[in-house]
Amino acid sequence: MMDFLCSLLARIPGLRRRGERGASPRRAVGRRGEGAAVRHLKRQGYRILERNFGTRRGEVDIVAFRDGVLAFVEVRSQTEPVLVDPAATVTRAKQLRVIKAAQSYCTAHRLPRDDVALRFDVIAVRFGQGAKAQVRHIEDAFGTSARRF
Repeated sequence: MMDFLCSLLARIPGLRRRGERGASPRRAVGRRGEGAAVRHLKRQGYRILERNFGTRRGEVDIVAFRDGVLAFVEVRSQTEPVLVDPAATVTRAKQLRVIKAAQSYCTAHRLPRDDVALRFDVIAVRFGQGAKAQVRHIEDAFGTSARRF
């Protein structure tokens, strides 16, 4: 029965399985943006601990560490021309999902919350025509209220 359903789904134009080659252009831009964000963080002296940490509660694009601060980073990528700043697309609902995923990360890695400074950052990446990516790192983007687990 499952094979039959899979064969039916495979016939739907444009429908792809997770991880299948030829992913959507939106996902491709997202992966490029995350790559640019990782390169930026490394140049700034961060150690990348994890990428795409996800649970049922939410996902964190990048978990990075520098100078005693554990940063949970949401990456937003866009191609030109756009009218909205990519960072402005991180809604309060998305912030809450990132915070819940950060809680899961801390629990899974047995991190004592009192011993580690936590921060929620946003990295906005814009890709222009033929130019390299423009990266803007907004530290503590969610403000102090987000830190209260």
